[in-house]
Amino acid sequence: MARGKGKRTSTLALVGWAVLMLALGLGAGLMLGQQGCGKRETPEKREAPKPDPKKPEKKQAEPKAKPSSEGAKPQSQEPTRPLPRLALVIDDLGYIQPELVTRLCSLPLAFSVAVLPYQEYTRESAEIAHRMGKEVMLHLPMEPIGYPGPGRDPGPNAILYNLSEPEVRRRVRMALDEVPFRVGVNNHMGSRITPDRTRKGWVLQEIKARKFFFVDSRTEKDSVAFDVAEQLGIPAVARHVFLDDDKAFPEMEKQWERALKLAEKDGSVLIIGHIYPETVEALERLVPRSKGQVRFVKAGDLAK
Repeated sequence: MARGKGKRTSTLALVGWAVLMLALGLGAGLMLGQQGCGKRETPEKREAPKPDPKKPEKKQAEPKAKPSSEGAKPQSQEPTRPLPRLALVIDDLGYIQPELVTRLCSLPLAFSVAVLPYQEYTRESAEIAHRMGKEVMLHLPMEPIGYPGPGRDPGPNAILYNLSEPEVRRRVRMALDEVPFRVGVNNHMGSRITPDRTRKGWVLQEIKARKFFFVDSRTEKDSVAFDVAEQLGIPAVARHVFLDDDKAFPEMEKQWERALKLAEKDGSVLIIGHIYPETVEALERLVPRSKGQVRFVKAGDLAK
């Protein structure tokens, strides 16, 4: 009996000791868990470390801005100089057959044609040129020096030196009505009329009344036609070069090159040719090689 009781006491002591150790272990675990939970915070609640006033702050390097094509200034370039202007006028349409007129007007450039009144193909020539985008002018016949000698006939109803003022004005109006689609006028021959301020004034006043421009063909070096036109406030320009006084191609080529040089020097030039087969053929060769050297315009574009 005494031995059994001693064994029971010993067992109870061991159990009590184990319970105590377990309780101590659980208590220590709870304390450690609370400390860990106090340190764990979400990123949103975590405070940034306070700077140490004793240590100098390090400045963060600013990111380098990438070059932007939008705000970048273009490199300085010299302004491109505009091409000089060349106005080509082809005279004497009206008596030549329409096939050559069509071939001429097929040239891929801007230019002007001057059509004689009272000729077999006057109206048809003006219509072809207008339809093909060329500028139409009246080629007004006027008395030349040496009239009525050989090769000095300006044609029917020309402006003659001995005509009265009313007759001169009537003939100008008649000629203007003969050529459809005309927007300007130049003189056919006229070396007897263009140096005379009075008679040229009568002609130009009729042109002004229609609000047309005028081209002084300068068939006479002493012509005052351009000056009188300016005095009357008529848009006007004077011829600088004749293309085909000599119809040989080498000579026309020289005159064409001369016109190009004048255009480069002065900024613009007006060159007059005639509706000869040789001239049309020469232009078919000369025009393509001049692309990029000049800008082809109509005579009215130079009149000012």
